[in-house]
Amino acid sequence: MKKKLLFKFFFILLISTSLFANETSCNQFDKLSAKYIECTAKKLKTSTGEKLSAGKKKLDKSSLKDTWTKFKSSKNGKEFIEKLKNDN
Repeated sequence: MKKKLLFKFFFILLISTSLFANETSCNQFDKLSAKYIECTAKKLKTSTGEKLSAGKKKLDKSSLKDTWTKFKSSKNGKEFIEKLKNDN
């Protein structure tokens, strides 16, 4: 009984520490090494993805999205201006 309880406690402790782990610091590597570059690239990739998704959510909520789709669907600037005038 004590072994099962001890095992469960150790297992929960092991899982919870990995969930609350801090972000790895790239400063532990030499700045000219490949591991440092790989570490910074991973951090940049995750932060860029988060910022991109937040920006897309903001764009979907704004009225700029409609204007942007009209701009992308128009062949030239004159056609785009005509589409804007027809909507107003």
